[in-house]
Amino acid sequence: MLRLIIAAAATAALTAFTWQKRRLIRAMAEELLDKGIELTVNNRFWPSKSGTDLDVPIVYVTDGGSKYHRSDCRFLNGNARAIAVDKAEEEYAPCGTCWPAA
Repeated sequence: MLRLIIAAAATAALTAFTWQKRRLIRAMAEELLDKGIELTVNNRFWPSKSGTDLDVPIVYVTDGGSKYHRSDCRFLNGNARAIAVDKAEEEYAPCGTCWPAA
């Protein structure tokens, strides 16, 4: 029973830490995007289940690509540039796999 309580406490602490880390990353990304600075992200080290996990309107594009993607799209290679979705919509089309038509 004590192990279960300790495990629950550790999980809660990790969740709080992760939330704070995401909040900090979100604030930093928003500040950079507001200044017009594009972010380069190695997708293997930026895990998320969707493009909106951080509540930042960011999508990913690859060099020479014509589509924008969510972070977990199978068509992204190891390196991708993160850009604001509104800027991506000006130059790129949505990927049909990770942004299926409604």
